[in-house]
Amino acid sequence: MGRRLINGATVTWLEQAREFLREASSGPVLLDEAATVACLSPYHFHRTFTRVFGETPHAFVTRQRIDRAKALLAGTDLTVLEICLAVGYQSVGTFSRRFTALVGRSPTDYRRGVRPLLLAVPATASDRIWTPRFIPACFTAGWA
Repeated sequence: MGRRLINGATVTWLEQAREFLREASSGPVLLDEAATVACLSPYHFHRTFTRVFGETPHAFVTRQRIDRAKALLAGTDLTVLEICLAVGYQSVGTFSRRFTALVGRSPTDYRRGVRPLLLAVPATASDRIWTPRFIPACFTAGWA
């Protein structure tokens, strides 16, 4: 059985659903809600989203949360618990396990490793040769 093409309207609805997932990722996100935004059944939404974007809706939301957590760990003094809650996790243990699985380091180790890099950058704009930027995992995934 060959793969069927996905029409342009469905891709547009999927992009709207992906944006919905991105905006709602700091709280509980239900597959049914995203499927409704895409005008698809939950099963068809999950299958089609994965086919179009190369990752499941859950993996997309998780990546969004972890990317936001990395930025908060690098740029703020919030505790790991505060960051965990801010990015949409209810349990520090779950957050830490997921973070470690995806990043390869615990949140605390990640903060320890990235902080010296940010502090080494000169404070004045005229002295800055480069500006540290947070690069989302989806952008760097192709290089790994």
